[in-house]
Amino acid sequence: MRRSRFLPYGIAILIVFGLVSGCSRGPSEEELAQAAFEEQLVALQQQYEVLQQARTDLVGSEAMLADIEAIKERDRSEEQIAEFEALPAAIVEQGTARDAAYDAVQATLADFLNIALNDFPEHPATVQGLNLYSDEAILIAQDTVVKAGDYKKAMNQLDGASRYYDSIDLPSYQPLVDKMAELDDMRFITQERFDLVKKNMTMDEVKDVIGVPYYQNIQVDEKRKVETWLYRKREGGAAAVYFKTTNNKAYNKNFEAVKLKVAED
Repeated sequence: MRRSRFLPYGIAILIVFGLVSGCSRGPSEEELAQAAFEEQLVALQQQYEVLQQARTDLVGSEAMLADIEAIKERDRSEEQIAEFEALPAAIVEQGTARDAAYDAVQATLADFLNIALNDFPEHPATVQGLNLYSDEAILIAQDTVVKAGDYKKAMNQLDGASRYYDSIDLPSYQPLVDKMAELDDMRFITQERFDLVKKNMTMDEVKDVIGVPYYQNIQVDEKRKVETWLYRKREGGAAAVYFKTTNNKAYNKNFEAVKLKVAED
């Protein structure tokens, strides 16, 4: 099973300009090309449905396994015991299916956008393809934040998708615009969000209210058994949340923890 939920972001789109010429009896070359282009969108949409179902199946199995793991072994039913034994293999199989479906979508999408941006920039199918591409970019950007707290990299990934709309004079995809605004907001801590952090919150609970810290701004003091998360402020400096590594719960915080420059994402 692959280590990452998603493959690395980005599809190299080779733009090749050419002229369609010639005509003969029956459909012209241009009409045939457009028909093939539209058929390619249908194939892409079908592949994407397969990918989405594969993702749903995998997430469902992982959630089911987590639910069973949360039950004490002596309290599990026979059905739960059987599921607990079968689920790991099923998750591996579903992960493989998810990755194969993703590869298929990526390949078809790359070919589709090569043709769309060059030959059919004003065709409605081009917008559909770009929107699908952007949906994937949003997922990858979110994964970047979850894994490393790298909001800047995530925003650059989304900006790359946005540029394709600009290249053919289309307004950007609204979910893309909204996600970029969300990431820009979460990239820097505010007093209002920081006030939501309470003593004894778990690490996941802290992430839910103020975001994922940039990985270079996580500091661990093994001797004191303390883990510190620094959150940059837009005006400079950083706020800090302190966790006891013995239970991974917040025990203190300081909005004015750092007044100097901290590592930037």
